[in-house]
Amino acid sequence: MILNRKQGFTLIELLVVIAIIAVLMGILMPALRAVKQQAAAINCMANCRTLATGWFMYAEDNGGKLIPAQMAKDDTWIGTPRSMTGVLYTSQQVTPVVEDDDEIRGIKAGLLFKYVGDEGVYHCPADNMRISVHDGSKVFTSYVIPTCLNGWTDSTPQITRIDKIKSPSTKYNFVEAAETRNYNMAGHFVIGAPEYTGSTRWMWWGPMAVNHNKGSVLGFCDGHSEKHTWVNKFTLERVEKVESQGGGNYGQQPAEAGQTEDLLYMAKGWAYEKYKTFEF
Repeated sequence: MILNRKQGFTLIELLVVIAIIAVLMGILMPALRAVKQQAAAINCMANCRTLATGWFMYAEDNGGKLIPAQMAKDDTWIGTPRSMTGVLYTSQQVTPVVEDDDEIRGIKAGLLFKYVGDEGVYHCPADNMRISVHDGSKVFTSYVIPTCLNGWTDSTPQITRIDKIKSPSTKYNFVEAAETRNYNMAGHFVIGAPEYTGSTRWMWWGPMAVNHNKGSVLGFCDGHSEKHTWVNKFTLERVEKVESQGGGNYGQQPAEAGQTEDLLYMAKGWAYEKYKTFEF
C-alpha cells in the first residue's frame, strides 16, 4: 500500500521560496523607487507650471507689473505664516511650532493664491525631509521666486515689469528651496550675481534644493517647467552643507575650480541681464 504524503511545504522548499522573493524584491525595489521619484518630479513640474501661469496672469491683470517676490503680511506673492487668530510667526521661533496649516494661511493671504486656488501646488511631494533647525517642524512651501524678479523693496537692481524679461523661455521664475528656518522666510531665491555682490564673479548664495535624484525642478517665465540634473559634485555637496547649517547663515560661495557648470546654468537663467559676463 502507498502512503499519501501530507500536503504542505518542507523547510527547504520554504527557504527556497523566501530566497526567490528576496531576490525579486531586490530587483523590483530600485525600479519602484525610480518610478516614485519620476512621479514626484512630474507632480513638481506641474506645480511649477501652475505657479508660473498664475505669476503671468498677475502681471496681465496689473499692467505688466511683476508680483512682489518677497514674503510679507499680505501684499506679496506669499504671505507670512500665521495662527488661526492672525498672529504672524517668525522664521526662527521655537514655540509655538509653525504647522502646515499656519503656512497655508500665509499662502492664502498672498497675492498669487487667487490665480492658483490650491495650496497643494506650493508643495513638492519629494520635499518631505526638510526640517526646521528652530522649531523642528517640517517646512511646507517648496518654491521661491528669484530676487531679480521684483524681489527687493528698495532700489537694488531688479526687474519689475514682465516686458523687461528677455528670452522668457530661458529665464526661471520659480526655484525649489532648501531653506531650513521655520519656513522660506524671504520667499525668494538669491544668487551671488554681480549686481548684488559688487564682484565680477558669479557665486552661489541662497539655499537651492535638490529633491529629484540629483536634479531640481524650475519654472520659467513663459509658463513651462523642467527638471534639471546637476553635474557638479560641489553643487550637490553644498546643498547638503547648507541644509545642515540652517539658520539663514548661508553666505556667498564661489564654485570650486572645474565645478562651475551648474553655477553657469543658473547664471544664464538669471533674468536680470545688466551683467552677463560669466566669471567664476
